[in-house]
Amino acid sequence: MQSFGTPLDQLEAMGKKIFGRSFWEISGESTRRTALARFFPSFLDFEKDYALAVRQGLIEQVMINDIERHCEGFEVQWNCEFIDMELPTRTSSSNAVLLREPRTGRIQKLAARYVVAADGGRSSVRRWAAPYGIKLEGETLPVTWCVLDVVNLRSNHPDLERLSVLRSGKGIVLVIPREPIDGKPSARFDIQLANSKQKATREEAAQMIKDIFHPFEIDWDEINWWSAYEAGLGLNTALLEAHNLAWKMGLVLKGVVVPQILSTYGLERHGVAKELVQMDRRLVEIYAGLEKQSIDHYSDTTEWLSTLHTFQASHYAYQAGASIVYPRTFLTVSRKRLAVKVGKPDVVPGARTRPAIVTRLSDLVPVPVISRFDGRFTLYFLVGDLSKNSGLEQLVDLDALLRRPGSIFSRFGSNLVDKPNARRLNSVAAGSTLDRTLPAGRALYNYMYDDIPQATKHYHGVSHSIFHTSIVTTLSSTSSFVGENITKLIYPGNWSRHPSPIFRPQHFFSDDIPLLSPYRQTAPEAGAIFEHPMHSKWGVDPGVGSIVVVRPDGHVALKTVGFGVEKFQEVEAYFEGFLIPNRAGQTSGKRKGITSLSNN
Repeated sequence: MQSFGTPLDQLEAMGKKIFGRSFWEISGESTRRTALARFFPSFLDFEKDYALAVRQGLIEQVMINDIERHCEGFEVQWNCEFIDMELPTRTSSSNAVLLREPRTGRIQKLAARYVVAADGGRSSVRRWAAPYGIKLEGETLPVTWCVLDVVNLRSNHPDLERLSVLRSGKGIVLVIPREPIDGKPSARFDIQLANSKQKATREEAAQMIKDIFHPFEIDWDEINWWSAYEAGLGLNTALLEAHNLAWKMGLVLKGVVVPQILSTYGLERHGVAKELVQMDRRLVEIYAGLEKQSIDHYSDTTEWLSTLHTFQASHYAYQAGASIVYPRTFLTVSRKRLAVKVGKPDVVPGARTRPAIVTRLSDLVPVPVISRFDGRFTLYFLVGDLSKNSGLEQLVDLDALLRRPGSIFSRFGSNLVDKPNARRLNSVAAGSTLDRTLPAGRALYNYMYDDIPQATKHYHGVSHSIFHTSIVTTLSSTSSFVGENITKLIYPGNWSRHPSPIFRPQHFFSDDIPLLSPYRQTAPEAGAIFEHPMHSKWGVDPGVGSIVVVRPDGHVALKTVGFGVEKFQEVEAYFEGFLIPNRAGQTSGKRKGITSLSNN
């Protein structure tokens, strides 16, 4: 979520951060906390090591607001129902989509190049596509779960600020702390019901929750929302699905990449969905096993907790997306199918990167190295100690190559004009009837550092529409070598017709902020202290270096051993496989890398 930038900041301000989890046994009037733990173990190495509870409506609205800031005229049309669709003809390149407004019955016809069936398990679009062989595969679980969001919660239970599992002779309830609803304390309860989904009622679920909690007191003013469902995939997975598809579709619509990359969506996400469903089934089985045990046998409960902890520890990273490794396609290059070793340092092609804080040379500010989501690829040059092994000479030679008219920076995409140096915020409170213009200098705004044109912008490179670059050295940001040798490269002092695409002061970093290793228990051989955390976490030898290409969704596309001119040829070959050259650099012949999507 960090790559979403501003939307995450807004969600964090509204959401409930969950750092802990607990387990309780209740037998008659006897109560006992049997386990207390952190929500995520440290070895998962998350930049945000907590779960953020925010209801779906708020998440959607925050994202809609952010899209509106970036896309003038964008509008979500609510209460529209998909009716039918006509596929493109010889004279039309768009789908003709029929929609109906249920309240008015009005029919409207839209033209769309792509239609995404994001309308859930009972998808109307999927039913329309059934004659083309599209169908929902698999079976639903013979288990009904009921979820309730309650408002103005009152209880004397001590763990309602943590995610908690309570078990009594009446059943099991999962308690998830929630963000305040209408300014009142709230929580979500998740329970398993004996009745089918069709027969389940919220009254039955509410009474069962109170029975499980006894002798603790618990009550609330209202049930804000409730639903009965069979276990399956939810919003967390849906965000990753959307992230994967959105950047590909965006680049296709811009004419930057070949349309064949859309076929990688199914190749990458189908296996993930299947694995998550299997995990969900196993988790249901574990909870069902607990319900069958006698409430008076605490030794059995301890065994059950051990089983649950083992399961969760082995699947935490996958459920959060951190250990997912996409298979080899022309978007993910590796010599063999790799896997993430949970609790060990390294990044591999197909997996996500690891978080790290580095020092930005332009202002010596510590910043996260992971780029925000803006639809661009990031080229990380991890170059180690540039004062050794001819490191600086290799980097200068590479820069000379990239300045040439035939480099990928000139053949694909284009340089970007300056972005607005501030993003204006609404200066009138939401819902206020006050309509006034604030005096100059008092209008509120926010900005990202990259949005601010540098005072020296006329003397170094500008942003590129496809490629975002970051150079990271292990040299100290205040070392004499940086001051004497690197400064004159990133601040050349003379205007150039072909400015450097990589020597840019706001994108040159020092990996010089030591860190206590998050893997000190699971990988003690890596050391307790990381002097150069990014190089250590990403599995890069500072004496050799690497070029790590990261896709717009944060997954590693390519990782080289070394960073010189020869190694950059691997990077060029990767992008030549699916990027569409600019007209001036258009080439003829069969495109590389598009003939097969085989995982062999």
